[in-house]
Amino acid sequence: MADAAPQEWPNHAVKILVPSYALMILSTGFVVWRIVYGVMQSRKFMACDYMLIIATALNIAATALTQVVVDAGQGRHLLDPSVIPHILRYAYYLWISQIVNIIAVAFLKWSICAWLLMLNFSKLYRAIIWLSILMVTAFNFLAPVLTLFGCTPLEQNWNRGYKGPHKCWAKGTLALSYTQGASNIITDVVYMAAPLIYLSRVQLTRKTQWGLRVVFLLSIPATICSIFKTIELKAITKTRDPSWDGINLGIWSATELSIGIFIASLPPLRKPFDNLFKMFLPASMTKSKTPQYGYGTEGNIKMNTFNSRAYHSRIPGESVLDGDDESDRAILEEEEGKGAGIMKTTQVTVVEQSGASTSSQKELQPYKQSNDWSSSPSPGPGDHHAR
Repeated sequence: MADAAPQEWPNHAVKILVPSYALMILSTGFVVWRIVYGVMQSRKFMACDYMLIIATALNIAATALTQVVVDAGQGRHLLDPSVIPHILRYAYYLWISQIVNIIAVAFLKWSICAWLLMLNFSKLYRAIIWLSILMVTAFNFLAPVLTLFGCTPLEQNWNRGYKGPHKCWAKGTLALSYTQGASNIITDVVYMAAPLIYLSRVQLTRKTQWGLRVVFLLSIPATICSIFKTIELKAITKTRDPSWDGINLGIWSATELSIGIFIASLPPLRKPFDNLFKMFLPASMTKSKTPQYGYGTEGNIKMNTFNSRAYHSRIPGESVLDGDDESDRAILEEEEGKGAGIMKTTQVTVVEQSGASTSSQKELQPYKQSNDWSSSPSPGPGDHHAR
């Protein structure tokens, strides 16, 4: 009688690795684009840039760890003969990858908060951002990291079969996991909704508004990932087959991080995307809601954008998003052809008082102001009759 064919065990390694690598490469590419574009524009790097770079580096490390975890058994049943010899290696690198993922998500959200704080939003909105920073630090960084290091000796944290003397002072619970998931979802919604509400109350060109709306609405997929990741937490906390039942949780965790990095890298790239909107949107969508000023043309005034916040408050209803300075507070880059200061060309008719009225036209030379655009040149003798 012929020997029974060996049992074939399912392997979902491809299901885990393909989205992880694809999204990691996509998000890393956009971060590199953001860095290169910033260098080309001579834009000063700030805290949000550095924290996003750290999150990207950790995402690359987390993806590499995912490869190791999959090789050790992730995506296969725990009783699969190919998994049993590597079970301790699987548990150890899974523990490491969880730590790296948690830290990466924290740096990502801190980067987003740092960028939002540089926008000249209202005091209430800034208070909400600071509150979200506290939530991220407490529920999405400190709590999970402490639970992952909550037992001594260190091996007890990843080897549940450890039989030696040990002590655990912090353990993860389903309630704590749900709290972390809820915090993720709430902060994602805040980062998406609050800027959209702000944009609806300020005066910007339609083109600018649509560009910014698209950027902020792209955070919806990250919120969806947070929701599905939270749903999967219950399955993994009660499973006896973690290498199989943890497939979806691993996929959603990696996807959430990569999509978040991708979205966070977009705002400084507004101008390249703005050029795309010019190509695809109708001309009516790019008209401004406020009167526009010409730049360097006769009879028009060019107003410079200054670093001082006082300047931005001089024009009621005008948002700082219409300007640009060294920070990311103003998303928009300067339009091509703009120079510094105020350029003005005027024609003046002078009427002499000596009897016969003769008229002559005199063209004033362009003058330039670098600091206070509200002042004007002192009138010359006889100019008090100019009209």
